[in-house]
Amino acid sequence: MVGIPGPSLNAEARYLIEVLQVGGVILFRRNLESPLQVAILTRDLQELAGAATGRHLLIAIDQEGGPVQRLQPPFIQMPAAREWGRQDDPPAIERLTTQVGRELRLVGINMNMAPVLDVARGPESPLWMRSYGSVPEKVARLGLAAIRGFRAGGVIPVAKHFPGLGYTTLDSHQDTPTVRGDGTERERDLFAFRQAVAAGVPAIMSAHLLVPEWDDRPATLSKKILTEQLRGNLGFQGLIITDDLEMGGICRHWSVAEAALQALAAGADVLLICEKPEAITAAHSALAQSTGLESRLRESLERIQRLKQRLPYTPLDLAAVRAYFGAAEKKA
Repeated sequence: MVGIPGPSLNAEARYLIEVLQVGGVILFRRNLESPLQVAILTRDLQELAGAATGRHLLIAIDQEGGPVQRLQPPFIQMPAAREWGRQDDPPAIERLTTQVGRELRLVGINMNMAPVLDVARGPESPLWMRSYGSVPEKVARLGLAAIRGFRAGGVIPVAKHFPGLGYTTLDSHQDTPTVRGDGTERERDLFAFRQAVAAGVPAIMSAHLLVPEWDDRPATLSKKILTEQLRGNLGFQGLIITDDLEMGGICRHWSVAEAALQALAAGADVLLICEKPEAITAAHSALAQSTGLESRLRESLERIQRLKQRLPYTPLDLAAVRAYFGAAEKKA
């Protein structure tokens, strides 16, 4: 799953889809101008992918609420998770995330990289405003409401960041944080993820996080964490998606190509590379030339195909987009 450079289907985006045949695209502010433009972009991406590969794309976005929501008005804006935590109103979260999911699906986005299930212990945590709170049971209760809402709205929710960044002080965008505390703290971090897995969450994102008691490798690159803990201990059978492999938590220590191979071997299904075309190309080349990963590739492909079959692509109705967001703009 890759980022593309701009708001329309340019030559670089065409290369990624037609030649490299990527399986997904993630959208950022650089890709977004208006609801109709987003719908036209996702339509063009899907049509190109269908012609090139016979398969549709996962098209994702980070629409968490608060400080992390790529789509601006007239799209619905959500409060920060921290504010939701203060209100502690799961039905309200479920209603709003259902509306948000319907808007995403209306413009052709079928996956939302949310909710955040990290249990932020204090304001020093980089996830403080993005976390529902410091109590695992509350994070689980509110996170599950968001998962239900996004699914009801027609998009795939992605719970993140496994196994939990809430007891760290270093931002994984910059370098690799090391989790604090002992096994009791790990259980606090895992609680919401256990509940989400039991509730059938279809996808989970890994964290670029060191858990010394489990491994000396960050979670995204660790078979002990992704396969033994997430799949074995928690029983998760859905998609494992890496956080962006170009983040400092990975790329300060490994090349994107090296990280892509190691993440796949560890158990990841979707490799997220958000920025540099040369990094995407290098990772693609490394995977194409790799040996010994065939069974892992087949396993991941089967999971991806099963998920896509449960959420089939349907052509967009641009008139419906115009009508809905025109009314939303007038109401605002």
